[in-house]
Amino acid sequence: MARKDAFLKLHQSLLAKRSALLRKINEDLSLTCSIDEGAGDEADLAMDTEQHEIHSQLAALESRELLQIEEAIRQIRKGTYGTCESCQTRIPVTRLNALPFTTHCIHCQRQEELVGNGVSSGSDDWSRESKAVSRSGRSGSR
Repeated sequence: MARKDAFLKLHQSLLAKRSALLRKINEDLSLTCSIDEGAGDEADLAMDTEQHEIHSQLAALESRELLQIEEAIRQIRKGTYGTCESCQTRIPVTRLNALPFTTHCIHCQRQEELVGNGVSSGSDDWSRESKAVSRSGRSGSR
């Protein structure tokens, strides 16, 4: 029964996170769309463009997290939440509390990361690219 209670709390937490994330995405998108064109000099335009890019990237990251949260909520409703997609074992509640939208147990997650398949609950190509850039000594744009 403790696992079921934990899932109920996680479900409520995921619903709250989803609501907060939807608000944040809407804010980021409205800021992205509100660049003041025609006002200011080239420096202002460059700053506006940079802000636009930042808000756009934030919205993309938040959208990915929202999809993961939506999937976790769907799994809770189906009764499949907390089961590793790879080995079908139960994911410990402590891991789910730390990362509520994970779909792999820690063992399978490590295996996937070692193989390099990128199955991850939150990692993306940005971290790999930044490591590659730092190893090669490049510091500019691609």
